[in-house]
Amino acid sequence: MPTARSEYKAAHKRVTSVKGPVSHKPCEFCGIFADDYAYNHQDPEEIYREGYLWSESTVYYFPACRRHHRAYDQAFRKYGKSALPAVAEALREAAREHYEERRAVVEAAADASWRARENALAARRTVPTVADPVASKAAQELMQRAYSRGPSRISPEELRASWVRWSGDR
Repeated sequence: MPTARSEYKAAHKRVTSVKGPVSHKPCEFCGIFADDYAYNHQDPEEIYREGYLWSESTVYYFPACRRHHRAYDQAFRKYGKSALPAVAEALREAAREHYEERRAVVEAAADASWRARENALAARRTVPTVADPVASKAAQELMQRAYSRGPSRISPEELRASWVRWSGDR
């Protein structure tokens, strides 16, 4: 005869095979990815044996993250079946409030980060200067000569003089 533990685990495996991997589903309460399928304790033919409680029907299981699965099961143990609908609604409401608080914190942090980035960029911005067209033309000619004849054909003095004319360094 199979043990209660093996039957309990088999029931959960059946739920996964029918409903698919729980990791692809959102938690019933908070919406983050679920860790387990939780039993909702509404099956009139539920099975209780050797400390394990489960249902043979997969209809009575829902996806839940570990935190909310534990809270739901603790509420069942402490208050019984009759309190579960109210507990479920309280868990949903608490998750909604937590989500809104977290979203506000993340938005504030992102806004502060964005402002700091914009201030840093503004401090580094300079007005670009327009190069002298004559000096720019001279630099282009020098580059063409350097690559057409090879770098050894241009003297360092000629290169420096051209750079000074082009960049304005004196």
